[in-house]
Formats: sequence, structure tokens, C-alpha cells
Amino acid sequence: MNSYHIQLDDTDLNSCVENKNVFNILSFNLWSDHLEMPGYLDASLSFRLTQNYSTVHSTYSIQFERKIGPLWINIPCITDSCSGQSLCILIQNSCGSIKSCNKNCQLSTGSHTLEHIRLPLKNSFFEHKIFTKGQYKFKIQIYDNANTIVGCFTGYITLKIKE
Repeated sequence: MNSYHIQLDDTDLNSCVENKNVFNILSFNLWSDHLEMPGYLDASLSFRLTQNYSTVHSTYSIQFERKIGPLWINIPCITDSCSGQSLCILIQNSCGSIKSCNKNCQLSTGSHTLEHIRLPLKNSFFEHKIFTKGQYKFKIQIYDNANTIVGCFTGYITLKIKE
């Protein structure tokens, strides 16, 4: 098992090209600065919905890039799946005791927070520590049942080897 210090450097909460967002992202944060591989990225997400919304048929995708010199290079999926993940299941797994969060995947207009969103990370990309320390960018996009983007954000993290 490899140990890393993870730091959230920045988030771009307005990285969607479309202006038809149902999910207006308010914040994204990491719960811990410690990361084990394989393991979980543990995060929280706050958002405001512009309308009542059912996430039953909604999905999300995650795209990862690594900075090498001045370039951002796409890297293979390091979670269980990087596209077509059920937003409803993510919400059900992240609700906990939050009053604004509903386990039936029906969300009302207004602000919501998901705590302890646990994204499983595979070890395959992180087998050699020398290749993994550095800067990463990830983009998370949320899709409705017609596969239209209804929310997204981009985050920047730095991984350092934990001694």
C-alpha cells in the first residue's frame, strides 16, 4: 500500500461550457490530506439546484489529467469507472444524516451538501511512487437522462509521497 499527502490546490466551479446548469456547484473539498493506494478519495460537495430534480437516471463522469512539464496529459481511469456512474447511488452512499439529502434520489430546489463522497481508487496507475507524485487535474461532469451536461467542475490536486 502506497501513502501520499494530497492537497487540493484549486477548484474551478464554473468550468461548464453550457449555461444550462441545474447543479450550480458551490464548493468541493477533501476530508483528509492523507491518501492510501489502493483506497478512497474522500470528499464533500455542496451545490444549489435551480429546480426540483430526480437523479434516478442521471450519471456522472470523471476525467483525469496529469501535468508533465507545461502539458496536461490524459491518464487512464483510476476509479472503478470513469463514465456512466449513477448519480443516485452516489447520493445514496453519501447522504448520511444530512437533512437536505434524500435517499430516494429526489432533490428539491435549493442548497445541498454531500459529505464523505468516497471514490474508490485503483492501484494500477500508482504502483510506482516515482511516477505518481505531482500535479493532477480532474473534471467531474453531471448528466441528465438525455445525456446533457447539467453541472460540472474542475479540480486541481497535488500528490506528494508520504515518508
